[in-house]
Amino acid sequence: MLELHRTHRAKILNHSQVAEMLDRHGWSASKLWNVANYHSRQVWEDTGEIPDHGDLKDELKTHNKYKGLHSQSSQRVLEELAEAFNSWYGKRQSDNRANPPGYRKTNYYDQEGRRVHEEHPRSTVTWKQN
Repeated sequence: MLELHRTHRAKILNHSQVAEMLDRHGWSASKLWNVANYHSRQVWEDTGEIPDHGDLKDELKTHNKYKGLHSQSSQRVLEELAEAFNSWYGKRQSDNRANPPGYRKTNYYDQEGRRVHEEHPRSTVTWKQN
């Protein structure tokens, strides 16, 4: 079955009111990606198999990074990682230079100790459309 995913770009007009919350969600999504990426690499090294998104969800659903987001967002982060690993696996069949999915950027702190980012965090956001 073919799944269609669309990317919507939006401009946030009240950025100052939601910036901190969006930053926290982006940070949580990046941390979950990194935890799942580490787990996937360990499974790959141990078994030669890539865990699919169902395996990742089962393994990480009790992890505190999974619980840091709404469950649909956490599930989508894990689905995206599984898709990235499958894409890498397919590409490495024909190109031995292909690399597995990378880790997301680390946090940086300003001089007052506030968390800042070198670039905007990537995030998967889900919502129900009426």
